[in-house]
Amino acid sequence: MATWAGVSSIDITPSWPVLQGGFGQRMVASVGVLDPVMAKALCVRNGRDAVLLITADLIAIPQQIAEPVVAALSAAVGLEERQICICASHTHSGPLPFGPANAPGVAAYSALLIDALVRVGCQAAEQLVECAIGSGVGTVDVFFNRRTRGNPNVVDSRVGVVVVTPVGDPDPLAVLFGVGCHPVTLGWDNLSISGDFPGVAQRAVEAELAGTTALFFNSTEADVIPITSPDRDALDPRGYCGGDVRDAMTIGQAIADEVCRVAATVETHPDVDVGAGRRDVTVQANNAAFDLATAQRRLDAAQSVLASDLGDDFADRAGGYLWAFASKYVVETDCSEADMRRIMIACCEYLGLSARVARGSALDPVTVPIQVLRIADVELLALPGEPLVEVGQEWTDRTGSDRAFVVGLANAHHRYLPLLRHFEMSDASVQYDTVTAGLEPTAVDRLLDEAASMLQLVRAN
Repeated sequence: MATWAGVSSIDITPSWPVLQGGFGQRMVASVGVLDPVMAKALCVRNGRDAVLLITADLIAIPQQIAEPVVAALSAAVGLEERQICICASHTHSGPLPFGPANAPGVAAYSALLIDALVRVGCQAAEQLVECAIGSGVGTVDVFFNRRTRGNPNVVDSRVGVVVVTPVGDPDPLAVLFGVGCHPVTLGWDNLSISGDFPGVAQRAVEAELAGTTALFFNSTEADVIPITSPDRDALDPRGYCGGDVRDAMTIGQAIADEVCRVAATVETHPDVDVGAGRRDVTVQANNAAFDLATAQRRLDAAQSVLASDLGDDFADRAGGYLWAFASKYVVETDCSEADMRRIMIACCEYLGLSARVARGSALDPVTVPIQVLRIADVELLALPGEPLVEVGQEWTDRTGSDRAFVVGLANAHHRYLPLLRHFEMSDASVQYDTVTAGLEPTAVDRLLDEAASMLQLVRAN
């Protein structure tokens, strides 16, 4: 059975100053552009099913962006919701895709982005050519686990590669590749728009493989940073400033070199599996079980910590930018790691519980979209947030394949996605990824169960 594929690319760089996504230390709009940010789409069809994967050089894909784009694409090209996946590279120097009304430049950017994502998806779905597809897996040694501080260095060093080649043409039409690492080579002191190392890697692959479109997805990046980053705790603002464009080039080029090496070894085939499934799973938000008294008690404790270090009037002086205000204090006083952790954890608690107490009622359940996508022998689990490395290990174990990858930052964003075992660790109350997790402690394990059962259906079709 023949396989058909189409690919498209569109520039989504704003032409005006816009607040960047990813670092709470930033309070002002961007100044200039280091490199363009792009959205790209790959559509693959055979006689049984289809997949449309859209990637974007952004911090995340909020639900407020994903829903109208998927609806418009479904109407325009006839694909079902389960067949359309939109994911972000998680660059911390790209424009914020959606935000509060007072976020500089963001409302206009959201409108531009929705239109651009619909257009790039339509172009890929409407420009299909008969293709052969294959996959390969490489490795790179440029990642560092910030949660364990490298001891042990729990990372997924795999580079997943999918090569799409037109029938009768030896040159790839598209190369889809992914790794799991935070794009933070450029820190919060960088105010210029950039795709960070994923942008470098995509451009380098396209330069090496003339005529191809390179698409990047980020995998289990939640607790992983580039080796060019300082050895600092995940909460420490001193670990995310002073970065250099050369760091982005180092990490991006290393990944691109491995992608090109693997791509040269891939055997493509004209008849491959294509499949997609989606479920919307209802779970509780993290901390939803707190009654009002418990939430108030924890909020009071956090407020006391912040007042003791930042002053009784900290909230007024922060002016709505508490994370930036506290970070400034940590940097200027060069406080100990213990004091830094105490202050920044208190920030997390204060920011997370203020709205809970103000609301007065329990949090509503959360509907979480998950997808399973199959392209050739590559099986992707798309999750709406930032999965820890162990989430990807679980997915690989459940599929029994080294071609199984998690796609993070897909279709919505529910912050960090740890497993139950992470919440049960003795230090869970002072770890960034558990304190700021978006979903209840058992949620991600349940999502994996749902995905595993969905995969069997996708395989059967």
